[in-house]
Order: sequence, then C-alpha cells, then structure tokens
Amino acid sequence: MRGQVNLPALAVALLVVTTTAGLAFALADDAFASATRDTDDATATMLSERLVSERSPLTTRANVLNRGAVATFDADALARSFPVVGDAAVRIRLDDRTVAARGDARGGATVERVVLVERRERVTLEPTLATNRVTLPRRTAAATLRLDPPNGTTVSTVRANGRVLLHDPNGLDGAYDLDLRRYATVTLALDADGPLHEGNATVTYRASETTKALLEVSVDG
Repeated sequence: MRGQVNLPALAVALLVVTTTAGLAFALADDAFASATRDTDDATATMLSERLVSERSPLTTRANVLNRGAVATFDADALARSFPVVGDAAVRIRLDDRTVAARGDARGGATVERVVLVERRERVTLEPTLATNRVTLPRRTAAATLRLDPPNGTTVSTVRANGRVLLHDPNGLDGAYDLDLRRYATVTLALDADGPLHEGNATVTYRASETTKALLEVSVDG
C-alpha cells in the first residue's frame, strides 16, 4: 500500500526533474546562441571599422574607399588582410554588389556603414597661358608641371595660390612634381620675362570624384 501511495509522488518528482532539465537545456541553448550572436556582432563591427580605417588596403584615407582597390578585392585578400574574421563565414557588400564572400553568412550579424567611394582619373591640361595662369578645375594633392618656354623667354618662378613652389633665376625648363593642398582649389601662376603661349606648359594631375555608398559587413561564426 505504501508503494502505491508513493507512485503519484514519484511521478510528480520525475516530472519536476524532467521539466527542470529541459528548462536548463533551453537556457543553455539560449545562452550559447546569445553568446554566438554577440561574438558575430563584435567581429562584424571590428571588421567594418578596419575596412574603412586609414590603414586599410581598400582606402585612400579614413572612410573613403578606393574604387580600384575594391574592384580587385576578394575572399583571399579578405583572409590575408583581416585575420580578425578567423574561420567565420563573411560577406562584404557595397550597395547592391558583393565585394567578397566566404561561406554563408546570411544567418549571422550584420553591420552597415555609410562610406565614400573615390574614383580617380588622370587629367592633362594645356592652358592658353594668356595671363600666365591656370586654375585646376578639381582639387588634388599633387600634380606634374611640364615647362617648355619659347626661346628668349625665361620662367623663373611658379606659385600656387601665391605660395612659391618652384624658383630658379636661371630659368625653369622640364618636368616638375608639385606638392599641392588637397582641400583648396589651386591656381598656378608662372612668372616669366616674356610671353608664353599654349603648349609652353602642361599640367597633369589625378582628379578624384567621390560618391556615397552603403558598406554592409555580415559575419556568421
């Protein structure tokens, strides 16, 4: 009789043990999933920051991606340049294009950043030199000036916005690399003791054009 009386108590006890164990496993699964999500989110954040840092192989300066570097970037370059990703699945997208991908990262964490994408092109100007001046239509940090003054004319000084870049009282002739200021529109002025004409000077520089884009970094460890 005592054994029969204890059967319901035993059943209740087993139910409590089973429920507790199930709840413990569920909590453990939730904790593991939460930890995994946190790790993925941290890795995605770190990767996104390093992709746009000034030391990144993809940037010309902080938060400005070089279009040419982005075009040649792939999964191998990702693993080589950014070991922070480890063995995780990773996908990097720029607007609607996948830049690099490894594995399936659709179920992981995603970080988005607004960036600038810079495209550079080589531009050569051959000014008329009617006033011995030429204004570069786009801002640039450097340029190459080639001088070929006519016989009997000496170009002694070249200025950029009033700042002396080149000076030789015996005359400037040939190609010269100019260190300019990226954040200012530049006007070059040539000091000459005689007339200058179109063809006596050419200026070559790399112009840049930037557009906004959305960088999306997904990581699933």
